[in-house]
Amino acid sequence: MHDILKVCLGVFYLSAVWSQDLQQVKRIVGESITFEIPNLQPDTEINWRYRPMLAPSSTNLTVTIINRKIKTVYDERFKTRLQLVNNTDSLRINNLQAADSGFYQVEEFSLKKFLKKFQLTVYNPVPEPHVKKMNGSVELGNRTCTLLCSVGDPSGVTVSWMRNGKSLGTTQLNLTQGYDVTYTCVASNPASNQTTTVTPSDYCLDQGHGAVTQWNHYIVIIALCLSWLSL
Repeated sequence: MHDILKVCLGVFYLSAVWSQDLQQVKRIVGESITFEIPNLQPDTEINWRYRPMLAPSSTNLTVTIINRKIKTVYDERFKTRLQLVNNTDSLRINNLQAADSGFYQVEEFSLKKFLKKFQLTVYNPVPEPHVKKMNGSVELGNRTCTLLCSVGDPSGVTVSWMRNGKSLGTTQLNLTQGYDVTYTCVASNPASNQTTTVTPSDYCLDQGHGAVTQWNHYIVIIALCLSWLSL
């Protein structure tokens, strides 16, 4: 019981330390991230450490930098993707992968002093949303047209219809009129978004409905002609 308490206190302490001055950054798979470290002396020796999201009690030495040159890369995943920016101690990771998500900290080697901490979350690109018409129905004599917007089932993506810049809070658009109004479906995650803008008349006014509408116009014209002849 005593050992469990010590572990819990240790995890709590580390979490508290990590939460201080933590800069959160979000990127997309394939992009790059630059961790900027300003105002260090050129001859400063620093260590970069990495902690995965699901490992709250451990950090891994990732890279050592001496005199603004990368001396050693300890993690094989980063060996071909790390570079220093413009002869500084700012570290860039190229070609980000989802597995790069986690916590990064830089410490001065001689003093073991934490200089800066980052939380990086790498998201998959948001796919373009697709719109399709669902089977229509009749409610209280009105013909209902239903448009569904979706992106399959990617993790962490939110999908919603928008009109006039305001979210409708639904992926399913049920219409009985207003087919000529423009609607936008937005698929998004915290790092990016994709949109598809449609006019429901392109989906809801099918050939059958168009034919009925056309016949209605003919009937009106014939009725007007007959009324004029009867005068």
